[in-house]
Amino acid sequence: MKEFDDLLSVASTLLGPEGCPWDRKQTMHSLQTYLLEETHELMEAIDSKDVKKMEEELGDALYTLIFTAKLAEKENLFSLSQVMCLVKEKLIRRHPHIFGNVKAESAEEVMRNWEEIKKKEGRNPLEGIPPTLPSLARVQKIIAKMHRIHGCQKKSSTLKSEKELGEKLWHLVEEAEKSGFDAESALRRFCLEKEKEIF
Repeated sequence: MKEFDDLLSVASTLLGPEGCPWDRKQTMHSLQTYLLEETHELMEAIDSKDVKKMEEELGDALYTLIFTAKLAEKENLFSLSQVMCLVKEKLIRRHPHIFGNVKAESAEEVMRNWEEIKKKEGRNPLEGIPPTLPSLARVQKIIAKMHRIHGCQKKSSTLKSEKELGEKLWHLVEEAEKSGFDAESALRRFCLEKEKEIF
């Protein structure tokens, strides 16, 4: 795709000997902040349903990933081609219901197969859930993974809408504030205890 190649060329120029002084002084560590910022800005654009903003922020996030890969090439760590080959192979391996002869009729079956494949690969069950995620996001991912790995039956919920859930969470955090507890820390510590029990 010409547009993708053009973007790669821009990144190479900016990182090259005659490139931008700011770009050339970046490191894999210094780019972490921008990776996080661009992801959050994209999420905010999606929440606002502003199509032009989504388009812009997706471009920024894409370029930040490309820039990170080009920097890795410059530092002789790995190439963008290697990254793309690895993810392609992983997607094919973990979708045997599409690229192989495994049957999976529902999204739940697909996810169960995915976890089984990861297990055969010798992966830690919690791999892929970053420890730096905010506690609420981490807890939900761990609960979903627990259901997939242990085949737990999902109990029916009385929640009628996303707004109702947001309201309940708001009131819980309000209770935490009144009681002098830090909601984020409390949930993080409880999550760590549950991880030890479950996994």
